[in-house]
Amino acid sequence: MSTGPISKQQREEMIQEFESLLLSTGREGMEALVDFIRKSDFYTAPASTKYHSSFESGLLYHSLEVFHCLDKKTSGGEYNVFRGVLEPEDGNAGGVTQDSIIITGLLHDICKTYFYGTELKNQKSYDPEKVAAAYRGQVKHDNNGDFIWETVPVYTVDNKIPYGHGEKSVMMIEEFIRLKPVERYAIRWHMGFTEPKEMWNDLNAAIKTYPLVFALMEADQEATFLTEAYNE
Repeated sequence: MSTGPISKQQREEMIQEFESLLLSTGREGMEALVDFIRKSDFYTAPASTKYHSSFESGLLYHSLEVFHCLDKKTSGGEYNVFRGVLEPEDGNAGGVTQDSIIITGLLHDICKTYFYGTELKNQKSYDPEKVAAAYRGQVKHDNNGDFIWETVPVYTVDNKIPYGHGEKSVMMIEEFIRLKPVERYAIRWHMGFTEPKEMWNDLNAAIKTYPLVFALMEADQEATFLTEAYNE
């Protein structure tokens, strides 16, 4: 379990940006939702157990990365994925406003609140300083070189709210604020084609109805695989 690249000062700066963006939406109930997040483990939790942003405050970092990717996609120019359907919110397919970009980008993974735990695990360390400092009998060798076994804390899944993923985020958010249909669908389906294959028809229908579904799905993947460190 890595402590990651997030310093205390960086975390405070990210929290300030995260909360300022959410509160700027003016959505009724948002202050209560932000208060819930403050009291939860959202600001210290990882984004995954061992893949992307698997370090303290990784979930906060990932959420901001997804928002920034999504914001670039929907802010105009040649890369605007909506290509002319970014209209004022009117209840029709494609209608989306900036508050929807903020809410879906920042809160799509709120389902990972109270989701992770830690445990101790033995793993190999090839750190030359640790190997050099170890007793001779502790040093082993394999195809990767000399190593020692060390006990380290790792993240594990300890799901305290077992209610799915995207649908769980929708449920948790709507305990505080009312989501617009486009937001509800985008968050519900943000995992995209990692959903079971038998659900792809529903996913495709959601994408056709609300292009934001695809935009959020793509922004999540870009953040995970391109802008964040990803380990196989």
